[in-house]
Amino acid sequence: MNPPRSRPRKLFVALAAVIGCVGALALAEVSLRVWETIRGAPVVSGVVEGHKQVRVKGRIKPDVDVMIRSHPTSGRDVRVRTNSLALRGPAIDPKLPNEIRVLVLGDSITFGEYLAEEATYPAALERALAAATPGRTVRVINGGGPNVGTADEAALLERLAHLVEPDLVLVGFYLNDGLLPDPYPDGVRLPSWIRWSRLADRASTIWVRAVHRSHHGARLGWVQEFGERRWVDDRAAFDRVIAQAESDWGVAWHDRSWAVIEQGLQRMIRVGRQRGFPVLMTAFPVSIQVESRFDDDRPQRRVRELAGRLGLPFVDLLPMLRAHAGESLFYDHCHLTPHGNALVGETLTPFVVAHLKQRLSSDRILRIVASSALGCPVRAQGRRCEAAATPSL
Repeated sequence: MNPPRSRPRKLFVALAAVIGCVGALALAEVSLRVWETIRGAPVVSGVVEGHKQVRVKGRIKPDVDVMIRSHPTSGRDVRVRTNSLALRGPAIDPKLPNEIRVLVLGDSITFGEYLAEEATYPAALERALAAATPGRTVRVINGGGPNVGTADEAALLERLAHLVEPDLVLVGFYLNDGLLPDPYPDGVRLPSWIRWSRLADRASTIWVRAVHRSHHGARLGWVQEFGERRWVDDRAAFDRVIAQAESDWGVAWHDRSWAVIEQGLQRMIRVGRQRGFPVLMTAFPVSIQVESRFDDDRPQRRVRELAGRLGLPFVDLLPMLRAHAGESLFYDHCHLTPHGNALVGETLTPFVVAHLKQRLSSDRILRIVASSALGCPVRAQGRRCEAAATPSL
């Protein structure tokens, strides 16, 4: 008969087991951090999708000029070029004295990787503004980024505002812009003592994904329901596809995403105040809001209320797009065709022009006042003083 184990031996085994578990967890934590470092942190968090020639390790590459053959969204061969700031379009040179600059922020709808540059709505807006301001140089800068949200756009504006020097910033809001890096809304709130752990964060994300999948199927499970298009005439199907998409654009029908959106907008407003430009906002709908016979604009009403509370001028694109619902507007649930982009540019032009007039007129008055304070009498030297001012539109 074997002698019973002594109490010290049992304690030793238990202690060894605990040390082994702690060591394994520590090794996993270090390994995960090393792996994430190797992959590289994105310049703008969330930019992870799209053609590999345009992006690497989550980043949009600067200074690229590539041709994407048969883009999966549009089926078109698309030339995509970026400048040194990793923004789509030509180089951004030093700002000219008579130049008007508009920076457009947004996600893949704005970036428009699936279309030629000239077919995107920022390009359509640039052409219209140039026609409205003869004698002025007009540049509308495409600051869109695939798979980004309001927080990412705010970070981009904070980083680039002093380099771009915009006279006005236009935010192209889309319904999933309030998603955090973890797109699953019913997240696990980790206690403060463990939030530092990447391993705990990753484990909680896996758990939330599993819970979400058990309730709604795969994260993109709504795609099949969307493709069947029963939501056009069936209200139950309409509501069902919204519920299934709550980890994407459907989150706009829930309260949880709006605090993130508000925080991002507040950051943009602060940058605008610091650098002297206004921030404007427009909202893109999901195509089921445009093409169904059910008028459900709850997210748009929510963003209108938020914009009003923050003092942001706002244009809702849903009514205009519903008025053109019988036309070819979308490639999928949100990405607009060239015709859809042209309509958006046409709708936004008078909105942007009106606020540019206010901005440039105010700037002109301030310059004249400053010139007078420096000994340039307006009445005596009117032409010279006004030449130094930014002229109105």
